[in-house]
Amino acid sequence: MEPTEAQYLIINALETLELLEWRLCDEETGRWRIHTLSPVLPIAIILPNGDIVPPEWIL
Repeated sequence: MEPTEAQYLIINALETLELLEWRLCDEETGRWRIHTLSPVLPIAIILPNGDIVPPEWIL
């Protein structure tokens, strides 16, 4: 599944700032799991609506 426009903008911004280390899309849910250089949220999920949440919030 291709990223939504909101997800694309977030991923593109993280890549431009060289903060994105790794990303993987779950094609069933449309969620992107990312690893960043951020000490605040090093691992996160980008939801299709563009919200960025910690993995613990996903059931």
